[in-house]
Amino acid sequence: MASATGPQGSLIMLWAGEDPALHSTLLEELEAAGIPFVDKPTGDDQVAPTADTLPIDWKARFGFEVAVASSNLAAAEKILEELLNEEPADMEIAANDSSEPTIAELEPSSVGAATCAVWSGPDETRANFLVQALKENEIPARAETHGSEATVYVPTEEEMLAREIIREIVEGAPPA
Repeated sequence: MASATGPQGSLIMLWAGEDPALHSTLLEELEAAGIPFVDKPTGDDQVAPTADTLPIDWKARFGFEVAVASSNLAAAEKILEELLNEEPADMEIAANDSSEPTIAELEPSSVGAATCAVWSGPDETRANFLVQALKENEIPARAETHGSEATVYVPTEEEMLAREIIREIVEGAPPA
């Protein structure tokens, strides 16, 4: 697709890419500035495909290419540069400045419901490792240390699975 009058003179590639938002905005800006252009999809060449599955001059099979006449290149490059320097419109995530607690903060945590002891021992490092292993298996777990004894707790409904995972880790044996 080209602008209404079409560019006069030799064509020079202004931009090629896969960003549809930038492509659309670039075309609008070029039209508004009265700069003729040629717009075509990438990979829309009229060359017959070869039997070579890995051609030397590889090209993307999707995207956009915009070319302008050499006489309009400077003005078109200025428009493109301004567009590329703009900060993307919808990329920033707004900060949550409200002091109201979120739903997750209002609901009781399943880790707090971890009341069933599934492992105890003198090694706090191992207890923390077991907690992480249980969390990897989507089992809420927590460890508490009282004196020299560390204990791992899980919710009651997860006790059997948690004990099996801990047995595999402690004994180094897969399930029978």
